[in-house]
Amino acid sequence: MFWKQILLWGTVLALGLTVPVPVKAQSFSEPILELSQQPVSQQKRELIKELIDLTGGEQMFRNVSQITTVQMQQQLNGILQSIVPDSSGISEEKKQEIINTVNEDMNRIVTQFNQRLMEKLDFNQIMEKVYYPLYDKYFTEADLQAMIDFYKTPTGKKTISVMPELIVESMQRVSQIIQPEAAKIFKEIFEQEIERFNSK
Repeated sequence: MFWKQILLWGTVLALGLTVPVPVKAQSFSEPILELSQQPVSQQKRELIKELIDLTGGEQMFRNVSQITTVQMQQQLNGILQSIVPDSSGISEEKKQEIINTVNEDMNRIVTQFNQRLMEKLDFNQIMEKVYYPLYDKYFTEADLQAMIDFYKTPTGKKTISVMPELIVESMQRVSQIIQPEAAKIFKEIFEQEIERFNSK
């Protein structure tokens, strides 16, 4: 039970490290969650909606979420195999049994989480609370029209079509860089936890 619990939580944390969200190397102020509720003009709302629809909108969000879920599930076994320390004192057979059990648990959890999230998603609310205020804040009507015109060109259409795969592949490549060091750190932590558990 001890090993199953520690591997389960270790995998959750490891997934958080191996599926990072890229950000610029600069400091940010705390985000203002309550955006201005100043009404967006009807003309600008139409431009924002056209841009969001043109770039995939809700379907793009769902596609990226599903691709990311599959990627996480594929990473599970590799993560578990790498973070179990050699000094654990358990047999290879028992180790594989625990890993298989935790893999099944994590796959079930990740799948259920994604399914429920997709069921609860109200994209109209996201449009009203996120996209309309943000796009109104950062873009003029001229900016929005220029982006719409671009995404209607062959290059713009290609950008839209490859974006989900581009995002996921970039995340995978970053994970390949981070995961070895993350696994090393987890092994060290697990060894400390084993010592603590055995000393009780």
